[in-house]
Amino acid sequence: MKIKATAGIALLACLTALAPASARAELSDVVVLFVKADHNGDLFLSKAEVIAATMLQFNQVDSNQNGLLEKREVPEHADDPEFSDNDADKSGTLSPEEVIAEKLADFKAVDTDGDGKLSFEEVKAFYDKKG
Repeated sequence: MKIKATAGIALLACLTALAPASARAELSDVVVLFVKADHNGDLFLSKAEVIAATMLQFNQVDSNQNGLLEKREVPEHADDPEFSDNDADKSGTLSPEEVIAEKLADFKAVDTDGDGKLSFEEVKAFYDKKG
């Protein structure tokens, strides 16, 4: 366990140090998200790790703990067309199933080499495209 944490911290330090100053905060956010999601410390994200990280975040944001994300719980995304697009049943809320379905679609899009796991480079390229 200590080796995994050390590898994650080393990756975070190296990638942050190599980034240009203007990109360090943004890169650090991506690195931190990646390292937190990489539970087994292999420097790749599996579908299971992505789903686990997604559900952890879902449960943190679901402030009333009703098992649904309501627009008032995610005000920064409430008017985002992606919220409505992901609301498959058009209930005005996002269920865990709807959020997982979207994350699995993202996983497929991010996994550009089709090996069934996400490298840091693939994740970074995806976030770079999102702007």
